[in-house]
Amino acid sequence: MEEFKKGWGPLLAATLGTMCGLMTATNYTQGFFVGAVTAEFGWSSQQFFLSYTVLMCMGLFFGPLIGSLAGKYGIRLLGIIGLVGHAIGYVVISFNDGSLVFWYASFALLSFLGAGSLPIVWTAILNDYFVKHRGKAIGITMTGTGIGALILPPVATFLIESYGWRTAYQAIGLGALAVSLPLVIALFKPKQASKETQNNQPAAMSWGISRSDAIKTKQFWMLGTVIFLTALIIVGLLSNFKTILLGKGLDNSTIAWVASVLGLTIMTGRLLVGVLVDKFWAPAVAAGVFFLPIIAILLLINMPGSILVAVLVALTLGLAAGAELDLLAYLTSKYFGPRYYSRVFGCIFAFFGVGAGIAPPIYGGVGQAQGYDTILTVSIVALVLCIILFLLMGKYPEKEKLGNNA
Repeated sequence: MEEFKKGWGPLLAATLGTMCGLMTATNYTQGFFVGAVTAEFGWSSQQFFLSYTVLMCMGLFFGPLIGSLAGKYGIRLLGIIGLVGHAIGYVVISFNDGSLVFWYASFALLSFLGAGSLPIVWTAILNDYFVKHRGKAIGITMTGTGIGALILPPVATFLIESYGWRTAYQAIGLGALAVSLPLVIALFKPKQASKETQNNQPAAMSWGISRSDAIKTKQFWMLGTVIFLTALIIVGLLSNFKTILLGKGLDNSTIAWVASVLGLTIMTGRLLVGVLVDKFWAPAVAAGVFFLPIIAILLLINMPGSILVAVLVALTLGLAAGAELDLLAYLTSKYFGPRYYSRVFGCIFAFFGVGAGIAPPIYGGVGQAQGYDTILTVSIVALVLCIILFLLMGKYPEKEKLGNNA
């Protein structure tokens, strides 16, 4: 565990940055603001949640941009700016006086200001410190989202009920900054290798494919397609989870209990996948992870009203949700190398942003128009395609294998 002894500081800072960054705070608190905001302004829930689509789809532009800026100015500076920008964005949202245009514009601004707090930045530093245990390190870093999923909902609920939604937005943004910024400044530091260390550096620590060359490979487009489809499926299912189960005959109290399983399994999925990919070929691990929801969805379609099936769906969906971004980060580093990691990951992350952004309205729209069994069946087909693409990715590059054996 020599890598963890040397890299524990950056790993801790990266985990906190992930917990307090753009994706975690927005994903796990927006649902608690919808009632208060729509009640005050008279908006529909669809109008409210379109802000999430705006936020995520802006990732198409800001993901590659952050990757380029990180390569030019360094991930430490981008991470610090991203955390500060994330807090500013949340404060700006609280100033809304009922304008939908301002509402959507403020979330576009949040996407821009907080882009440096995305996993593109936090996972990039792990390539400096971890080779043999890189999967575990990525898994630990991404558990920051699971910790946020456990802490933020009750905090948001308390703040909204006690002080109002405007104060709640401000408190969450500024509170996340206060928790994360000091440790990020103190510990989030890329490894400074000496000349002698550089000369003896393992191949896996120094090699890398540039973004322009990566785009020409089949693995880049396979990963992009897989992350787009899995984001579309998982975010779509999670955002419509309650509605789907209500349609299957479960009541609200049962669904609330079943949904509580998701937070814990997301964290479990991140850690479990991190351990597995360090030992086994990562695309095979990914294929196994995304095969599980297929079985669960089939059972859900054919056995409506079963609490056991609903729990199974929550378990497998949580594991898949927990594994998704971890696998993306790990596979990017393995197939394209650490040298240009942030630039390549930034481009691939754009696929995730668009998929996640359009998922809720697509699932909700198809579900209401044709019934959720239609979109669930399409999800199974898409997951099968993802599994096939994972298994066709091929062997790791020789330079990466060299480093693992060093």
